[in-house]
Amino acid sequence: SLLPRSLAMKGPSLAEVATAKVREAQRLLRLQRSYDGETVACDAKALFERLEDPSGIADANYFLLQAALLEERINDGAKIAEEGLELARKSGNKLDEVKMLRASLLVKLAEGKPLDALEIAAKAEGLLVTLAKNHREAGEVLLLVAQGHMLQGTTAGQQAALNAALQAVDHFAKAEEGRGEADSWRVVGDARVALGKFEDGLRATEAAMVISVDCGDEVGQALCLLSLSKAHLVRGLPLKAKKASEKALNLFHEQNSDLLAAAALEILVQALIGLEQRKEALQRAKQELLSFLGSGDKWAVPRMRGCVVTALRSMDRKKEALSEAERALEAAEELTRGQASPVPSTLVVEAMKHVAVLNMLTGKVDKAKELADRLLPMCRQLGDLEGEALMNELIGRAVQERGVFEEKAAKELEAEELILQLKDAMLARDGPSFKSVLEKCYENENVFTENVEEIIAPVIETDPEGLYEFFLRNQPEKWKVNPEEDQKFDNSTNFDRRLMYYAFRLGAMGYGPGFRLIKSAHRLGKDVASAQGAGTLNLMDTCPDWEERVFWHPGILDCVLQVGAVRGMPDEYMESTKIKAPEPPEVS
Repeated sequence: SLLPRSLAMKGPSLAEVATAKVREAQRLLRLQRSYDGETVACDAKALFERLEDPSGIADANYFLLQAALLEERINDGAKIAEEGLELARKSGNKLDEVKMLRASLLVKLAEGKPLDALEIAAKAEGLLVTLAKNHREAGEVLLLVAQGHMLQGTTAGQQAALNAALQAVDHFAKAEEGRGEADSWRVVGDARVALGKFEDGLRATEAAMVISVDCGDEVGQALCLLSLSKAHLVRGLPLKAKKASEKALNLFHEQNSDLLAAAALEILVQALIGLEQRKEALQRAKQELLSFLGSGDKWAVPRMRGCVVTALRSMDRKKEALSEAERALEAAEELTRGQASPVPSTLVVEAMKHVAVLNMLTGKVDKAKELADRLLPMCRQLGDLEGEALMNELIGRAVQERGVFEEKAAKELEAEELILQLKDAMLARDGPSFKSVLEKCYENENVFTENVEEIIAPVIETDPEGLYEFFLRNQPEKWKVNPEEDQKFDNSTNFDRRLMYYAFRLGAMGYGPGFRLIKSAHRLGKDVASAQGAGTLNLMDTCPDWEERVFWHPGILDCVLQVGAVRGMPDEYMESTKIKAPEPPEVS
């Protein structure tokens, strides 16, 4: 039988659905998912308009403004704040007026005007005094006040930010608002780290993490890990920064927050560079970028490319870094094209700074100075003190070192052109030209083997034997290679490196990974007394960068002696298709 009407299950009311959508919009925008957050906030606003609920409309408008600011649509955000503030004042709802003042405060922060933001905050605090104690709203205002003080970039501003954040902690605790309390402790941690109080800052961030865990706030936990990784990096603890940023990166991936994942990747790349793991930093940055392109948030692309630029710069691969920085700048300009804004795009300015610095490093002095001249007023308008100082430095260097940079750039360009001429001569089988260019390559100190290999290797792969003969016929007289030295390896005995290291272990010489650097080993001759040992050695692919810079690497030196052992190596350790550890020798 049917249940009585009074006992029938009811779905959520329209007001409950609208409120739930506002909460979801808040969660999405904390993750900086602007498109998703804006979509949900629009739905919530439409529902509140049907309900004729001005307070709900104000909440939805606040989150619509946040979405606009994330995409640097500052004019759109300012319009939302002005219209919302006007409606709140007409309705006489003081609490809604405070919310819209908070919205106006966010706009001023986005414009890089912290002092104007603090004036608006003072008005909001004045209104809160006239209301019954609303600790939650007071905490939200104080959090933004702290952000405004931090933007000033001064010690006094950082101390004021710390005081405001501590007051916000108190208000949120009284309102029993766990998320707000955790966010406030995070800002306390950031302010203390900025003031050089690292231990106190870490404790504050750890307190934020505990609160986030207690209230099940996964977004807050990821944000805490991001703050911890920044603090560890500032403190000079790259290993701890690496661990925290990796955890944050994974959490942001799980929550589909591409912008915050890019922020975590920036810290991770810097931490790996601090650990001298530059190759891994580049590999990780490229891996994240490739997995992201085409399916991720387009607003994160310039920051992801910026991570690749940072890794390439750390490896002194300036030309590749410049090319990647220019792509990042193109992506940033594409995103902001057609947007009317009272201030320059932060995304464009950051990408342009990379391009300016790299133009200077690659000797393009005039281009670097031109960009620095354009960037200087932009940095001033955004209140970017570090950027302003960097641009002034670039302009000064461009004036002072123009000749030095131009000379260096000319030499590097000459070396690059020689390698390309060598490639063309090989492709055309032009013997005289090949001989002449190869001699110039040998004598040019700016022609490096790795650069030659990168360009020439694909050509050699097309006809290795024919090009070897071509090389032997057209060698420069001064640098001739004796082909007999190469041919003697045709009749040599080749040993499997894995079997060799089994033999060393059985002989009580158990080498660790850093001392197993033989890639191939050969015995020239049969008689132990007259035989010669030869081999190729190379560092591990995963070795720290400092090992590549050591002139006499201990592992390489030891492996030179190890190669000599092949003179008396039994033939059972020769290369075989089936790797098998030999039996231990009998002990007499």
